[in-house]
Amino acid sequence: MLVVESLFSLIPACEPRRSSVGEEVVHFDSKHDGLVVTNERTMEAPVAIADSLEIALSKDLASVAQVRHVLTQKAEGNLLVWIAVDDPKPQVRRKIYQKELALIEGFPEVEFDFNLIPTMGRKAEDFATGAHVVFSRAD
Repeated sequence: MLVVESLFSLIPACEPRRSSVGEEVVHFDSKHDGLVVTNERTMEAPVAIADSLEIALSKDLASVAQVRHVLTQKAEGNLLVWIAVDDPKPQVRRKIYQKELALIEGFPEVEFDFNLIPTMGRKAEDFATGAHVVFSRAD
């Protein structure tokens, strides 16, 4: 009888425990053309390395061919983002707005302030004093 009781007392100690830390992880996955939000508790999530916010911004917005430059600057708790576009036609703007919405949903803790501006032949450094260039398309 003593052996049986010892066996049952060990079984609960061997049960896996779930962590309550980090419900969701946001990844940029170039194979899926944008950000992928996964639940850490499932094994169905695609394997990806989480990029920094600036890298995610540059990769996601650079997937729109007409985007020439992407600049960022932190100001008063907001992340200012300038997106310089060669040809700001309505269909191009729609693509960029969709990317912006995905970034807003993917990074809810960040207060974005997106600014879509025409390039007009200017260099990235000409758009915003003190901004950091996170993407610039080569000619």
